[in-house]
Formats: sequence, C-alpha cells, structure tokens
Amino acid sequence: MSFEHKNNSKIIVALDYDNKKDAILLANKLDPSLCNLKVGLQLFVSCGPTIIQDLHVLGYKVFLDLKFHDITNTVVKSCLAAAELGVWMINIHSSGGSKMMRRVMKEIIKNQIGDYSFY
Repeated sequence: MSFEHKNNSKIIVALDYDNKKDAILLANKLDPSLCNLKVGLQLFVSCGPTIIQDLHVLGYKVFLDLKFHDITNTVVKSCLAAAELGVWMINIHSSGGSKMMRRVMKEIIKNQIGDYSFY
C-alpha cells in the first residue's frame, strides 16, 4: 500500500500516548496540511498497526519510530511490513551496521513499496 500526500511539512508531532483515544484526540486538534505525526513503540504496541490506518484516514503522513534493530533478515522483513502500512518514514538503529541499512533500502526499492528517500 502506498500513501500519497501533498504535505511537505518538516514539523513532526509525537503521539507519545499508550492508547488510541488520546492519540486520535490530539490528531483531531492538529492540521494534517501543517504537520506530520510520529507513532513510537509504546503507541504502536498498545494499538497495533491499525493506528497507522486511523491516522491516514485523518490525512496524516506517519513516521513509524520503532528504531528497528535485530538480525538483518528480521529488520528487512519488519521494514518491508512497515512500508506496506504506508508509513512515510521509518528508522533503523545504526548499530545494525551499514550493510543492514543498505539491504533494507535495496529490498524496499526492489519491492517498489512507497515513495521513499534514503539518507
């Protein structure tokens, strides 16, 4: 799934909550044309991947801040799954090494998931 969006805002608002109700309440007070949202580990584990879909319905680009770090194959597959959710940005823990990070990039490009820039 790809989530197309015209918002190029550099503002990212962290949804540092442990429940959907509070996260959506804040999202409803903000404007998706002016900011993007960050979903971290606590909210993602509490709500599951449906929180990403809920925020997309509201029009937001979502940064999934899970700091992926594990064996390379697990990180690659997890990042592909995150990309399939249509998130705008993910991050990978650099201690996994440049080889792992390049492999994630290669697999996302190979599978043509989303419209990602790699830095």
